[in-house]
Amino acid sequence: MRGRTRDEPVRASTIRRLTRRIVPVLMLGYLVSYLDRINISFAKFGLEESFGMSAAEYGFAAGIFFVGYVLAEVPSNIIMARVGARVWLTRIMVTWGIIAALTAVVPNVELLYVMRFVLGVAEAGFFPGILVYLTHWYPNADRTKVVSTVMVSIPLAGVVGGPLNGWIVSAFDGVGGLDGWRWLFILGGVPAVLLGILFYTTVTERPAEAKWLSAEQREWLVSTLAEEERERAVTAPAGHRATLGNKKVLALTAVYFLLQCGAYPLTYWMPSVMKDIGTALTSVEIGWLSAVPSLMAAVCMYLAGRMVRGDRSSKPVMIALGISVVTFALTAVSLGTPALAFLVITIATMAAQTAKPLFWTLPTAFLAGAGAASGIALINSLGNAAGFISPFAVGWIQDASGGNDGLSMTVMILANLLAMAVIGALWRTGRRRRAAEPGPAG
Repeated sequence: MRGRTRDEPVRASTIRRLTRRIVPVLMLGYLVSYLDRINISFAKFGLEESFGMSAAEYGFAAGIFFVGYVLAEVPSNIIMARVGARVWLTRIMVTWGIIAALTAVVPNVELLYVMRFVLGVAEAGFFPGILVYLTHWYPNADRTKVVSTVMVSIPLAGVVGGPLNGWIVSAFDGVGGLDGWRWLFILGGVPAVLLGILFYTTVTERPAEAKWLSAEQREWLVSTLAEEERERAVTAPAGHRATLGNKKVLALTAVYFLLQCGAYPLTYWMPSVMKDIGTALTSVEIGWLSAVPSLMAAVCMYLAGRMVRGDRSSKPVMIALGISVVTFALTAVSLGTPALAFLVITIATMAAQTAKPLFWTLPTAFLAGAGAASGIALINSLGNAAGFISPFAVGWIQDASGGNDGLSMTVMILANLLAMAVIGALWRTGRRRRAAEPGPAG
């Protein structure tokens, strides 16, 4: 305990220096990646006008991104483990930026499909790569805070994406003889290329190479991270093959899939809540009002990361999931009172989004070495498959129930309850294993 107290000034100054150097570019990169995913929704009308695209064709173009993303996620991170996170994350940002920008010149629907698929392949591995890279720099106790900070980019993309993309389509229409929807892809892709170059030139692969840290800071950070890596290596699966078949990794994959199933439909269901608030609001006012839950979620994620210590505890994510279950249920029964429905859906959004960074403390505190790259990639890629399944399930329930929004909330409620059940089972298994371990020889 005395050692920790003595090291506290060095720890605090080191973490501050790391955060100023690394986090801003990762946050911006993650924000741009989300904007590049969703900007096709703002290009929809232009694509329909230019190519005569049907609703089914548009849906396929939007969804095929995730096919490439899911298929390439694990291979991408296996390569990253060999060539290094600094080089590979730079490659990801530069290539996805180029592909996103080149989407502006597609001449037909078929080539649009190809570019969207390739964009998913190019971007695959970015978020799990960030998580692995952060394990090279941040001790367990500080990682929850920085992961939460980086993931604030998700709700922020929802806040700025609508107004920004709408302005680009309108303001740039006809500039240089190009339609506004084409400029949407160009201006979305160029920042990713610039951020990739900035990332490569401002960071290093490992703390031992960071000349922007003092000798004392480097020594403390290298020794702390090495000690934690040795502790994880005792119980972590060794190598990619063992990791991908590990029961705990598969269970955490199931948890993240269920957690995402409980969050993805929010995007599709939120407009119906906004519509119920009243006809006095204009479409612009409804758009800004829709950004409130995302903005509040960003604040909640940021604060939670600073309140929760990064360790192996599953309690914080269980609490977040429990709050989301209760508020989803309250939303389902409060549709007759729009203001109350909006309040509880805002709280539900805050809880569901905050559960994501809290969840990532579990695999990053467990996995080590090369297996961390493939394990985190597997969890993230299969978790993102919820982007296909949960919105479809919500739509199917709404069709079968005659448009009953309250009943469709059962998808999110059941998904979060199942996620809590799996986390609880993992906690009980770990507790029994620790109880069975022999104590130190006395």
